[in-house]
Amino acid sequence: TSLGYGRASWHAGPALVGAMAVLAIVYALGQRRGLIDPVSLILVGVVVSIMCGAATMLVQHMLPGGAMGAQWLLVGSLTDDVQWGQIAMGAAVALAGLAIGVSAGPAMDAATLADDEASSVGVRIGRLRAVLFVAAGAMTAAAVAIAGPIGFVGLICPHVVRLMAGGSAAVAHRWLVIGSALAGAALIVGADAAVKMVYLDTGRMPLGVITTVVGGVVFLGLLRREGRAMGV
Repeated sequence: TSLGYGRASWHAGPALVGAMAVLAIVYALGQRRGLIDPVSLILVGVVVSIMCGAATMLVQHMLPGGAMGAQWLLVGSLTDDVQWGQIAMGAAVALAGLAIGVSAGPAMDAATLADDEASSVGVRIGRLRAVLFVAAGAMTAAAVAIAGPIGFVGLICPHVVRLMAGGSAAVAHRWLVIGSALAGAALIVGADAAVKMVYLDTGRMPLGVITTVVGGVVFLGLLRREGRAMGV
């Protein structure tokens, strides 16, 4: 058991350190007047993501075996050689992040108002965004350390859950957090089942391919739906 936890720390530790370093850069550059600005955060995140993608390509080129040796870095998948220690560490980080999201639910409800209005009811906007930002980054780092990058799960599931709840902004974020976690788990299990049903001569299809294709279609549908709702 101790060997499993040691291997988990060896894999997850550098991933967590790297994720925290990138989060610190995005956090520092994504602020306006001392507060996290969502628009600036997204734009800075996209730029940093591109730069990290270039670094990933460099690592891919340097690894033995070239592209085949770095396939895990580009598209995530569920494998059978994951240690129980890794799963335990990932589960601990996920549960901690879920607990933070649930406890911050009422504050997130108030944060849907304007910043001044949310502050007037006692919500510390800067602190709330910083805590959620770090928690989301840590959870992502733990997941990627175990399964690699599996895209669109965190981008699609919250929107789908909100639509299933009626699409109302009045839905409590506490339940949206729980529903998003369950929807994400269901999406991964369903995608893994679909991958196992498809046989390719080159081996099993990466799980990230399924989630990216499905997520891309759903996301485009959500964009068109929002556009029609706004009359665009």
